[in-house]
Amino acid sequence: MKMAQHDQLHRYLFEQFAVRGELVTVSETWKQILENHNYPLPVKALLGELLVATSLLTATLKFAGDITVQLQGDGPMSLA
Repeated sequence: MKMAQHDQLHRYLFEQFAVRGELVTVSETWKQILENHNYPLPVKALLGELLVATSLLTATLKFAGDITVQLQGDGPMSLA
């Protein structure tokens, strides 16, 4: 999914401290994702974290393609 027009990714650099980072806002895309689904709150929270993490990751990678994210753990959700 491409980021909606009002979503933003800002890069910043503090050269004197050798620090760089990115700030991402995905409110429009987030609304579109949740619009047609009635997910429980824990699922919404996890999807939000994955959306931001994937946005930040794709901003630093230099290739054209798709990214698939899969999580595994022993928490309350499974891949079943």
